[in-house]
Amino acid sequence: MMIVDTLMADEKSTGIGIYTVNLVKHLSEYLDFTVITHSPELFRKDLKFKLAPKILAPLNGKKAAILRMFYLQTLRGKGLLYRTYHSISLFWAGKQIITIHDILPILFPERYKEQNYLFRYFLKPFINKVDYIFTVSQRSKEDIVNFFKLDESKVRVFYQGYNEDIFKPIPKEKVLQVKRRYGLFDYILVVGAQYIHKNVEIVIKTLPFLEPLQLVITGTREPYESRIMNEVERLNLRDRVRIFRYIPQEDLAGVYSGALLVAVPSKYEGFGIPVLEAMATGVPVVGTEAVKESGGDAIEYADPDDIDSWIQAINKVLNDRERYIKKGFDRVKKFSWKRTAKEISDFIKNIL
Repeated sequence: MMIVDTLMADEKSTGIGIYTVNLVKHLSEYLDFTVITHSPELFRKDLKFKLAPKILAPLNGKKAAILRMFYLQTLRGKGLLYRTYHSISLFWAGKQIITIHDILPILFPERYKEQNYLFRYFLKPFINKVDYIFTVSQRSKEDIVNFFKLDESKVRVFYQGYNEDIFKPIPKEKVLQVKRRYGLFDYILVVGAQYIHKNVEIVIKTLPFLEPLQLVITGTREPYESRIMNEVERLNLRDRVRIFRYIPQEDLAGVYSGALLVAVPSKYEGFGIPVLEAMATGVPVVGTEAVKESGGDAIEYADPDDIDSWIQAINKVLNDRERYIKKGFDRVKKFSWKRTAKEISDFIKNIL
């Protein structure tokens, strides 16, 4: 018996939720399992489901997070319990695999207060209840091994994929429709700007030197959104910065495709999915060393704290877009959810 816990995926999934939906879609090609979910409509109808209460969905906020923790302690069994996110079922008698995408709550405790407590006072003391930890990059593996004081063999890296059905070259007419719908012209795009480590301010500061480009920021949330807006107001750039908290997946590929380039200014990333999505849609990327494992030699790198570095990198890419686009297409071929699912399924088959 194998159970896959997907409770972090709901109809407004970001991050871990998107990871979960895409992985399970392909994992079912190789393994037989039951899915624990409150949102079965996210998955193939022919899967086996164990339904959980809808109140556990992440869109229900902190209350849902607390209730999920209690719900997980009701799980009993002797098979394999595989979780696509970081938590532990203390009374599960069989093998248990969890996924820790990164240790942001440890690195940025002021922003992830509740998650910091979870890592320090629940995950760390009970980590030996887990047989293996999956993660998404070598950098995350090093952080996990160091924080939890683990043997390296207990932490396994499986690079992420991207949604190849959505993120691909988009016809020009469709791109123009999306740009008109959102009121966009020549722009730099930042995707996923929820927290302070995303470091979006450094890109905002480049705008006065990049006339007349627009900056489009999507995937924001408070309190970081207000911090971004304060920087926009300080530099008198309100007319050149557009912020969207959420753009539906069906429009996001068009928003990517319409960009002159995608900027990923993060000071820390577990992996960097926006890099793959940008390269797959044919858009060049300027990033930091934080996304080196996803970007490889296909993107241009800039110092996360140096405005001049960003201005130079952006201009370099804009003056040689076609070369970076080609390198991106070549690079992104190395990543797919099918490949990720196959590698994970092979590992699971070996330990069952």
